[in-house]
Amino acid sequence: MGIRPRTFTQVGSRSMVDSMMRAIVVMVGAVLMSAATAYAADGELKFAELGQCRLESGQVIEECRVGYRTFGTLNAAADNAVLMPTWLYGTSADLVGLFGDPAAKPGANVLVDTTRFYGIAVDTLGDGVSSSPSNSKRQHGTAFPKMTMRDVIAVEYRLVTETLGLKHLHAVLGLSMGGEQTFGWAAAHPGFFDLAAPILGTPRLTSYDLEVKRIMVETIESDAGFAGGQYTTEPKLGLANLFGSLVVTSPAWRNGETTREGLEAFVTATEARQAIDANDRMAQLRTIMTQDVVGKGTIVEAAHRATAKFLVIVSAEDHLVNPQPALEWAGALGAETYVSQGTCAHLIMLCDAEAVSKRVRAYLAKK
Repeated sequence: MGIRPRTFTQVGSRSMVDSMMRAIVVMVGAVLMSAATAYAADGELKFAELGQCRLESGQVIEECRVGYRTFGTLNAAADNAVLMPTWLYGTSADLVGLFGDPAAKPGANVLVDTTRFYGIAVDTLGDGVSSSPSNSKRQHGTAFPKMTMRDVIAVEYRLVTETLGLKHLHAVLGLSMGGEQTFGWAAAHPGFFDLAAPILGTPRLTSYDLEVKRIMVETIESDAGFAGGQYTTEPKLGLANLFGSLVVTSPAWRNGETTREGLEAFVTATEARQAIDANDRMAQLRTIMTQDVVGKGTIVEAAHRATAKFLVIVSAEDHLVNPQPALEWAGALGAETYVSQGTCAHLIMLCDAEAVSKRVRAYLAKK
């Protein structure tokens, strides 16, 4: 996961693999003013300036800002908004292709139909666009506060309610870390939205998930170029990148895509990627390792505390996020599920995009 993995950029094309490895804001006058800015050009990157963002730890992100993009039109009732946070290392730019008019973008595998819904793509903290170790002037690099997934959700809630002035969302959905945030939204703000569609997410990391993330962290920390986060030149992090490429697919996928003779060229290309800042990578990895909306109870109990209806999508061969907790959540609610059997595993939109996108669009169309 060395590069800014805009894993699902140009959905349905092989460039998604590269982007996966390259390495989500009261007075009436103020709300109207912010809304005028928020509802600007379709897909244009905008920023919510939130001042201080206080974290669970008591620490504060100074000059806290959140990047976001909007698509389509908010209806008169302001009840057709769909929020999509970014995945691990991804940015809102990577989500652009997932919003639009399906009829006008055949083969694009659109998840949110903007002829019906007002889409909001949000840059997750630590992604290099929203407040992150790499772009913070006052808390740069290793001085940036450690965050939890609950902190991430709290900041996104401020974006939605303070900046966009919304009191309700139609749905929250996301892929990978975006899927984990979907579970987080359901736990933190029950009743605030109607539909949830986590894709490749989990309500709580399993021991296997934590083992994988630990290796991802330690392959960065052990790289001499990382220098404890005090590097002056962006480290290549070749081993971390290579391990990232391993866990996002399956053995069958790799064997089908890369011959024995072509392995060295593949390894060289993977190790060379370094498009995302290393401290940003560490910040997001450590944040995702805190994912747990279950707490001391059971997944069944946590699922029943959520009021949103769920569509749960997982990949049977996912080696990055174990699908079992999400399926247990869905089972507790009798929720609609889809288990992809594609060998591309966590890169589900590479080989199963049409099935996923059709199911999500049909689900969002439900009342």
